Amino acid sequence: MEIYLKGMAWDHPRGYEPLRALSNEYMKIHPEVNIKWEIRSLKEFGDMPIEDLIEEYDVITIDHPYMGQAHRNKLLLDLKGFITNGRFAYLENAYVDHCFDSYVYENHLYALPIDAAALVAAKRNDLFLELGLTSPTTHKELKRFYKKVPNGYTVAWPLCPTDMWCSFLTLCAQEGGLDFIQNYEIDKSIGIRVIDQLKFHLEFLHPHSINWNPIQVLDYMAEKEEIIYAPYLFGYTNYSRNGYAKNIVTFLDSPNNPEIEVSTILGGVGLAVSTNCKQKEMAVDLVEYIADPHNQAGSYVQHQGQPAGILAWQSDTNNALCNDFFKNTTTTMQNAYVRPQHVAWNEFQEQGADLTHEGVANNTGGEVLINDLNALYKSIVYNE
Repeated sequence: MEIYLKGMAWDHPRGYEPLRALSNEYMKIHPEVNIKWEIRSLKEFGDMPIEDLIEEYDVITIDHPYMGQAHRNKLLLDLKGFITNGRFAYLENAYVDHCFDSYVYENHLYALPIDAAALVAAKRNDLFLELGLTSPTTHKELKRFYKKVPNGYTVAWPLCPTDMWCSFLTLCAQEGGLDFIQNYEIDKSIGIRVIDQLKFHLEFLHPHSINWNPIQVLDYMAEKEEIIYAPYLFGYTNYSRNGYAKNIVTFLDSPNNPEIEVSTILGGVGLAVSTNCKQKEMAVDLVEYIADPHNQAGSYVQHQGQPAGILAWQSDTNNALCNDFFKNTTTTMQNAYVRPQHVAWNEFQEQGADLTHEGVANNTGGEVLINDLNALYKSIVYNE
């Protein structure tokens, strides 16, 4: 009897190519299984409620802040019930820092990590060498760096609502440590300082930055000779590989606050199984296959993927393939900030991103904007 599994990926070669490739491998091992992948946009990946997906799809790519919502509404399968204790103990330590734990909620495992990411910096190393520039490593150095950029070149920073929100949270964590949110409230003084910082940076950035996402910045950066540096964006190994685009983009750690050991916000992707899946054991087996650390270090990264498995990040072969992407950004992953996962977070994140973007773009006062964010946060929490 043929078994059908339907999956939902996200719309970038990094998002769907490795899933299709490993699924094809899996189907060769299990010829009775037929796997089909569909894709959704990057914005939909971050914003679309899981409830809209679980009726139609068996296997779903997911962002870790959804775990609280998934738990409360019983949307995703608890994988712990299907993975042996020995295998579970192995997998707990098989991925880049924070990745596995970010899909654990209330002692349930709702996804396995397949993709690891955090905000990092990107640069055109060829142009840096030509212009004699040095990459900024701290906030102060970044501010000085703007003045060193020659005419005809510029710095970009993806600051569409979703990405401005990630930058806002990153800078808050770098400014005040991991606990800048307490009792459903962003620390007011930290938040105001960060809003002012974002406004300061906007004055020196490519004018499209306010509406760009990371892919748009990287596409422009790789194809044209204008943007030489981006201080905070989600890294994509694709752009650091020979032949992917016109020019190679090099990735490295973002500027930080040397007084606080926090890097940037954790991103990445997990692979989950819908509670409505009719072939649960086979779907979990597929998830385990794709997330297997050895497959992650091999086929996954070879087919444009950005794996979560630690073996993949430590591989000399993979680093050679990706211009040392993994070596250059490992410290960022180790010190990343993990967003809250409680039930109300996703709604707050979506609305808070729009509120922050509108406020910064319209030069709303920092105190007004932070007060509005905190009022929004508490109203959503208490309505839950």
